[in-house]
Order: sequence, then structure tokens, then C-alpha cells
Amino acid sequence: MLEIRGIGISGKKGTGTAYKFEKARNKYHKLKKIEIDDEEKRYEEIIRIAKEQINQLYQEALKDDKDSALIFQSHILLADDAEIKKYVKNLLKQGYDLLSALIRTKEDMKAHFLNMKSEIFRSKVCDIDDTFDRLILIEEGKSNDYKFPNKPFILICEEIIPSIIYQVPQEFLKGIIVKFGSNCSHGAILARTRNIPVIIRLKNRIENIKSNDKILMNGESGTIFIFDE
Repeated sequence: MLEIRGIGISGKKGTGTAYKFEKARNKYHKLKKIEIDDEEKRYEEIIRIAKEQINQLYQEALKDDKDSALIFQSHILLADDAEIKKYVKNLLKQGYDLLSALIRTKEDMKAHFLNMKSEIFRSKVCDIDDTFDRLILIEEGKSNDYKFPNKPFILICEEIIPSIIYQVPQEFLKGIIVKFGSNCSHGAILARTRNIPVIIRLKNRIENIKSNDKILMNGESGTIFIFDE
């Protein structure tokens, strides 16, 4: 048995099989021949679809807590923000296709927020990821319905993406262990609303956890026990 520690921020104890969640990395390019008008129209359609999807999450979150549900309203505002739309459309004029423009905008926004001194602002990077990944997946014609185990499991991830909290089957999600994370991130707030045990800031210690390891975690003390098979 191996014991490691992080910072407990939510819930009490949870036990289950480790499930390592990793997002695919985005790649973009530029200088592709495009029809700007068509790309702009497609962009507006993608925003419309994304807003409908996010509103469904908002309606679900309302059942738990009205204040926490407003997190998803902020995602709707982010997707439809006038300055961001102007930024994306300017990239289209530079020769980026829509997919590449969305990825570039996401990267630039994340870099801007990560350079801020305030942890509250830095934690908003997860909201940028969540919102733009949704737009990107719609443009790629892919689903954001991730597959999770149909047995009790502990989610192992780099950050808590807010929408994940409402995509994971609650009867099987027994806790979340995060490589980085922030106590004030929107993902952490939603997890606390649902009383899901959360431990953050494992950093490199998270490499000790392998997929399918048997885990016992304490969301109050930040203690994690990894059991031998």
C-alpha cells in the first residue's frame, strides 16, 4: 500500500478504481484557403449549438444549487462574447480556418489568464478550456459525451472541467484527484455542491496512480491510499 497526499477541498471519503481522464490535444494551422463569409456563418451556428448544450447543463445544475448553476451562464456569455468573436473573425481574415482560429483563440486567452497574479483569475482557465473545447468539438463534428466506467471509480485528471461534473454518472463517481487544481475554480465549486470528495495539487505525485489502481481518498485530510493488487 502506498500513501500520498494532496490538499483536500471537498467531501469526505471515497473509494473506487482509478480512471485517468486525458483530453486530446488540439492542433491548428494557418494559411489555408477559406471562404471567410462561410466560416463566419458557421461560427455563429456553432455558438448557437454550444449555447443550447450549455443551457442544458445550466438546467441540470439548477436542481442542485441556483448560485452554482450560474457558472454555466458565464460559459454562455463567454461563448457569445463580442470581443472574443471579433478576435476569432480577425484570425479568419488572416487566413486561419475556423477550427484553427478557435484553437488559437483558446490558447491566447489561456496564456493571458495564466499570467495573472490572482489565483481566482488563473482558475478561470478551466472555463476557457470547457467553453472552447465545446466549440471545437462541434466544429469537428465530434461528441463531447465522454465514456466513463460503469462501476465505482475515482476520476484522475489535470484540472476539473466544470461540465465534467454533470457528464460523469453520479452513482459511480466516488471522488476526484487533480494534478493541479484550485480551491476557487468553478469545477471545484460544482464538486462541493454535489459533495464529491476532491483532492487537488498532487503535482508529480499523481504519477504514482495508475489506471485501475484501487484507491481510498479522504477529501478532508487530502490523504490518498493506493492499494496493491
